[in-house]
Amino acid sequence: MEKRMILAIALSIALFFVYMHFFGPSPQKGPEAPGPQETARRGGGDNAARAGAPTAGATQALAASTSGVPGGLVPKASLPLRRIAVKTPLFTATIDTGGGGLPSILLNEYKDAPGPKGKPLEIVGSGGSRPLPLDLYLEESQPSFPLLPVFASDAPDTLAVKKGEKKNVLLTWESAGGVRISREYVFSGDRYDFEVRAQVSNGSREPLRVRPGFDLSQDFKGELAGDSYTFTGAVVDAKGKFEQIDLKTIGKGKVEKYPVQWAAADSKYFSLIFLPDKEWTLEKITLAGETGIRMSIADSPAVLSPGDMVRVSGRVFAGPKRTDLLKETGKNLEALVDYGWFAFLAKPLVWLMKASNRVTRNYGIDIIVLTILIKILFFPLTKKSMASMKKMQDLQPIMAKLKEKYKDDQARLNQETMNLYKTYKINPVSGCLPMLMQIPVFIALYKALLVTIELRHSPFFLWINDLAAPEHLWDIAVAGYTIPIRLLPLLMGISMFVQQKMTPSAGDPNQQKIMLLMPIIFTFMFWGFPTGLVIYWLVNNVLSIGQQLIHNAQAEAAKAASA
Repeated sequence: MEKRMILAIALSIALFFVYMHFFGPSPQKGPEAPGPQETARRGGGDNAARAGAPTAGATQALAASTSGVPGGLVPKASLPLRRIAVKTPLFTATIDTGGGGLPSILLNEYKDAPGPKGKPLEIVGSGGSRPLPLDLYLEESQPSFPLLPVFASDAPDTLAVKKGEKKNVLLTWESAGGVRISREYVFSGDRYDFEVRAQVSNGSREPLRVRPGFDLSQDFKGELAGDSYTFTGAVVDAKGKFEQIDLKTIGKGKVEKYPVQWAAADSKYFSLIFLPDKEWTLEKITLAGETGIRMSIADSPAVLSPGDMVRVSGRVFAGPKRTDLLKETGKNLEALVDYGWFAFLAKPLVWLMKASNRVTRNYGIDIIVLTILIKILFFPLTKKSMASMKKMQDLQPIMAKLKEKYKDDQARLNQETMNLYKTYKINPVSGCLPMLMQIPVFIALYKALLVTIELRHSPFFLWINDLAAPEHLWDIAVAGYTIPIRLLPLLMGISMFVQQKMTPSAGDPNQQKIMLLMPIIFTFMFWGFPTGLVIYWLVNNVLSIGQQLIHNAQAEAAKAASA
C-alpha cells in the first residue's frame, strides 16, 4: 500500500504536468517582421495595415501612397485623412478614412488595470504602428487599387449611438475612371457586434476583376498577449470543425486554404471575429510583426463588366468572451471559451459560481462556497478513505512481523498481506481513490478560473484585487532580483504540511519524509497560479484538516469505548 500511495500521488502530479504540457499552449513568439520584399509581394488592394495607422506627423507620407500603383487605378480626387469616432455605451470605435479600417476599439466596461486607475481597454493590441482590424480584401484585383485609398464620408468626427439606436457610417472611394468602392458600418448602441457592408461598382469602360472579402488583424500585445496556459492566435470554424492556429504554425506558412463559417483573432479574454453572411474561403494567415496576425477571408472571384457591381457583407464581434454574448451572436461562438478536456465538469462549476455571485457579489466568496460544495460531494469517499488509512496504520505492527517472517519470499508476503486486508475488510485502493477522483475536478476548476472573464480584475478583499491573476502582496529585492511575496500560496503550503502530519500514514519513515516535500513542491507550483485557484486549494486543505480532526476524535472515542 505504501508504494501504491507514493505512486498515486506521483501520478496525480504527473497527470497535471502532462495535461499542461500537451493541452496548455506554450508562450508564443512570432518570427521577425516581414521585410520590404515581403511587404511589396503582398502589395495591391485596400491594405492600410501594411502602412500602419496614420498619425498627424505621417499624413504627407501616407497621402503619397494614395496615388495608386503602376498600372493600377488612380483616385479621382485627393482627400484629407480623417478619424471618425463612433461612441456607444459599450465601446468607442475609431474609423480611419485612410484605408477605411478601424485602428482602435476601446471597451468602456473593461479596463486595462484593476481598480479606479484603469482606463478603457484597447482591444486592437497596443503599441505604435499596428495592423488595422478590418480592411477590404482586394489584393487579387486587376487593375490594382491603391495601397491606401482615402475614403470620403459625410459622417461627423464624433458619432454617438445611444442604447437602442442604430447608426451607420458610409465611406466611399472613386477612381478617375469611374470604379467605385463603398463601405458601410452599422453600429447598435447595445451590442458588441456590428455590421459591415462593402460594394464595388465598375463605372469604367473596361472589365474589372475583383475577389471581394475582408482582412482581420490583431496585435497580441499588452492585455492581449499570450501566456503559458491559454491559446492566442487564429481560430476558424471550418464546416463545423473548430481549428486553432497558433503563431508558430502561422510563421511556418503551413496554413492551407479552406472554406470557413467565421474567423477570429483570439486571445484569453477577448476576441475579434468576422462572420461573413455565407461560407467564404480562408485565403491566408500571415504574421504582422512579431506579435500580430493578419487573416484574409474572401468570396469567390468576380469579373465586373462595365456597369456591374458586387456586394459583400458580414458582422464583426469585437469584445469580451462572455459565454452569453458569444451565444447570442450565434454560429457556435461560445466554443471560443476553452474549458479544456474536462469542460463537462468546468461548465457546471462556472454556472454554480455565477449563480452564487448573484447573492454574494464577490467571486472570492463564491469560490469558497464552491469549494464547500465540492467537499460535501466528496465527503463519503473522503470519510471512507480516512477510515481505511486509520485501519492500515493500526495494522502496521502485524505488517512488520509479516515482512520480517517472509523477507526472502516476496510472493508469499504479498499473499499474506492481501489475506490480512481481507480479514480486516480493508481496501488498499480506497485511501487513494478520493485524491485521484479530485484530479479532474481540480483541472476543470483550474481551466474555469483561468478563462472565465468574470474573474478578470474581480477583487476579493484587502490587497487581493484580481482573482484571475497571481496574488501580489509586496516585493523584496534579493541580489539584484525582485521577488514577489504572496501570502496565500505560503498559507496553502503550510496547510498542506499540517494536513499531512495529521493524516494517518502506513508508510515507512523514509517514505514519510519524502511525502513532506510535497507541500514545498505544491507551494512552488501554485506561486504563479491565479489567486482564485489558490483560494480553492487553501480552503479545501482547511476543510480537510477540520474533517480529519473530527474523524480522529471519533476514532479515539470509539477505541476507548471498546477497550
